[in-house]
Amino acid sequence: MQVDFLQVLKTLSAAHNLKLTKVVAPFTDLKNFDYGLRQSLDPQLDWDALGHQMVQEASPQTLILAEDVFELKYAVFALPDEVDTAYILGPWIGRKKRSDCSVEWCRRCLGEESNKAIEQFYNGICRMSGDSFCVSLGSLLTMARGGKSVEIVQSKSFQPLVFEPDMRCFQEPPFEKELPAAMLERRYAAEAAVMDAVEQGNVGSAMAAFEQLVQFRMESRFATPLKDIKMSLVILNVLLRKAIQRSAVHPYYIDRISGRYAVRIENMTDIDQSKEIVLDMLREYCVYVQKYSLKRYSPLVQKTMNYVNLNLNSALSLKMLAGMCYISPSYLSYLFKQETGQTLTDYINTRRVERAARRLRSTDDSVAEIAESVGVLDVNYFTKIFKKSMGVTPTAYRKQCQQGQVSAS
Repeated sequence: MQVDFLQVLKTLSAAHNLKLTKVVAPFTDLKNFDYGLRQSLDPQLDWDALGHQMVQEASPQTLILAEDVFELKYAVFALPDEVDTAYILGPWIGRKKRSDCSVEWCRRCLGEESNKAIEQFYNGICRMSGDSFCVSLGSLLTMARGGKSVEIVQSKSFQPLVFEPDMRCFQEPPFEKELPAAMLERRYAAEAAVMDAVEQGNVGSAMAAFEQLVQFRMESRFATPLKDIKMSLVILNVLLRKAIQRSAVHPYYIDRISGRYAVRIENMTDIDQSKEIVLDMLREYCVYVQKYSLKRYSPLVQKTMNYVNLNLNSALSLKMLAGMCYISPSYLSYLFKQETGQTLTDYINTRRVERAARRLRSTDDSVAEIAESVGVLDVNYFTKIFKKSMGVTPTAYRKQCQQGQVSAS
């Protein structure tokens, strides 16, 4: 089987949220290999010379792990059979925070305001140890060479990445605005990916998108890490609230879930609780979309379904619901069946049975009380529609739940 090593490389870099840049003449893609850091610092940088130098230094026999003056790490290598071409993978950060030496260099060479801009830049760079990743990358390059091993070289003086800004061209104000702005664009794009996944009710995609988002570390604004984490969770709660709103989930449900998580966030006493809260939020917001989203329906059907869901304990009839929508009962009946695949009566009964089943599982209320709470005053009729939907009578269903034969979810 023929292996496309470049595609595998792209998959590996995407899994670690790293940028893979192909270095080949005329080197047009090279300007953004570091997300525009050098371009912002030195608009007159000779990218052609930098590209040629990088191609000359790279080799299929060697995997160069380089660290530049900004303490950003990169992997530089070449693939067999690709002439005058190199690849640079990164950047990533291998430490929790910038060293005093790096901070001092930036302050001395660029000034305090620019040092703050670089700090914001760091907040958007992937942070990892790199050890296991480099081993995987080395193994992949070895495979690309037909099993011939690749030498891994650590370099802090890799010439193409040694960088001193040209102070004759350097203008602080543009740099201080452009660099943070570029990283903010990436963070907002990551936020949008999370919202899009939640809007679709896709739990897996939401989790993956959030992994991309968490690499962006927000500037500390409070005296304690706990308060910072709480603020981040509050922001996430708002984002997810807006996401399911775009999916035409009724405000009643949005307020219910966002309010519940607002209380949970406020009551958080330990930073370690945040991971569980985030996972629960992503899952449950997606479930709310799966369960309550009416986005695929017309406004009239949305209005009808929302009214039914919010008024199950009331008397509901086709005539009353049609009057609420200012259309004829026959047209509402036709429209509802066409869009949902079921009659309005069946939909009402299904929602009532679902709510009644929850109460049978969680309370000791009598069947008659539960029937009344979902808008059915005739217990015999309630039993009939319940059995049609669930396959057993309400009493038998409750007994099965008590014996553990039915999930309590």
